[in-house]
Amino acid sequence: MYHWGYFPPFGMVFFLLVIGFVLSNIVIWRRRSGMCSRYSHHALGILDKRLAAGEIDLDEYEKMKEILQK
Repeated sequence: MYHWGYFPPFGMVFFLLVIGFVLSNIVIWRRRSGMCSRYSHHALGILDKRLAAGEIDLDEYEKMKEILQK
């Protein structure tokens, strides 16, 4: 007879599902945290281009940059 320790066969399936759930949440969390920094970097690039094109003045640039970096 097989010895499953503290987990009977249905408990092992549940245990594997929990491990899969935890790992998938870690992957999703890491991807989302990378997206936030990627988007803020992109927004700062747009802001730099607008300043260089003369669409906004230096005061507006500094205010918007401070807001984006929060």
